[in-house]
Amino acid sequence: MDKVAIKVVDRGGLDAKALRMLSSEIATLECVHHPNILRLFEVVETLGRVYLVTEWIRGGELYNHITQGGPLREIHAAPLYKQLLLAVKHMHSLGFVHRDIKAENVLLLSEDRLKLADFGFSTQLINGANQKLDTFCGSPPYAAPELFSDDHYIGAPVDIWALGILLYFMVVGNMPFRAPTIPGLKAAILKGDYLLPGQLSLPCIRLIQRILIHIPARRPSIEEMLTSQFVCYPKLSAELMQYEINLRTKPVKRSGFWVRSKSRRLRKSYSLRERYMEVTNKPPINMNTRKNEGVFVDNFLHPIEINRDLPNEPNKDPSKPNTPKRSFFCGTLKKKVSPMEMEKERQLANGNGCENRQWNADVAIDCPLFKNYDIETGDFIMLPTDTDDLTLVKPLEYEARQLLDELGVTSQMLREAMQNGPRSDIIGAYRIIVNRLQKQSWLARKHVELALQEMPKIEKKMERSCCIL
Repeated sequence: MDKVAIKVVDRGGLDAKALRMLSSEIATLECVHHPNILRLFEVVETLGRVYLVTEWIRGGELYNHITQGGPLREIHAAPLYKQLLLAVKHMHSLGFVHRDIKAENVLLLSEDRLKLADFGFSTQLINGANQKLDTFCGSPPYAAPELFSDDHYIGAPVDIWALGILLYFMVVGNMPFRAPTIPGLKAAILKGDYLLPGQLSLPCIRLIQRILIHIPARRPSIEEMLTSQFVCYPKLSAELMQYEINLRTKPVKRSGFWVRSKSRRLRKSYSLRERYMEVTNKPPINMNTRKNEGVFVDNFLHPIEINRDLPNEPNKDPSKPNTPKRSFFCGTLKKKVSPMEMEKERQLANGNGCENRQWNADVAIDCPLFKNYDIETGDFIMLPTDTDDLTLVKPLEYEARQLLDELGVTSQMLREAMQNGPRSDIIGAYRIIVNRLQKQSWLARKHVELALQEMPKIEKKMERSCCIL
């Protein structure tokens, strides 16, 4: 039996503002459907209460996960952050703005899957993307400067600012702007000073710096953020850190007299932990949202050109010839390099790693998550197709309608129930059945994939043939 979450709202304890928020949340969830947005199944209304039946998310809030377990590594934060960007992009494409993006409203389905929730402050832009809004919404630590300083604001840049604050919280573990009171927090946000830990990778630093800009019009779009190096290539940060650790490795001297010494102890080089601590324990970087206005330059979101920023040998004079070093016995010291290391050196020397690997903005991350969402698309997920001819519908909808027909729900009853949307019991049952069928299909595919991975690989034997001359 599948679990669902039921949000119970007491009508008697709600004022006019809270009722508007509830109505806005229902209206938004009714219109948006995305793999990374919480799915609404049904709305049940009684005289005293309203029940919102949604899918159950077992992982809890992202906020609790970070406050209890610490900040995320960049290689783990990037795939999750991309899902948030895709969810917000979907909302903006339909003319909705969230206005309350924060870690408490991000629910973890698993370690690598999340869903955006809580649409009480969301609104639809009737007059286009540049429609001016005047209601202060959201949590103050995530609030953009224009919410404090201007009478009006545009919704999309406010969401983008909140996404920048959320990225900072994901990789750092605390907020960039902090104060014990709301007036103090307002002053800190308007002043714009914050610190970035030095151990963050350059692509992550540049993305945060690019988002947290005081002027709304100069913030990046969701499409630009999706093509950033941090999002496109999440493994780059780990590779850069390992590369810097390797650069700090001191060579071991191997002179003949030294090797013949009585102690026969090799001279100590940096231990891996010492090198790691030296790389990670860097001083924080001073940032300012007003000074960041100068970062509006080409390729700022693709800062790594490894052939210039990461030389193969540090502090090497290019005028000197590349002559091999020789030991006391005149034997050339050669390092054995594996083909994988040679390939990595070739890729690192070719410039922008993101361009060399030809990452696609939508499927760049090497994660099973993005291979399993093809079954979660289509308008039939929210409402059935308005037709009696089941040969025209998709297989998943066909199976769901067959199950409803066995329960006595005909196509005519479905069409009549479509007018009420989630407030209809029939539409609620239809959505729950579709969700269950999707899970079954996904699990079946996962079992097949695991079975194929566990199958022993049979080496193909070369067919021998002879030729008679």
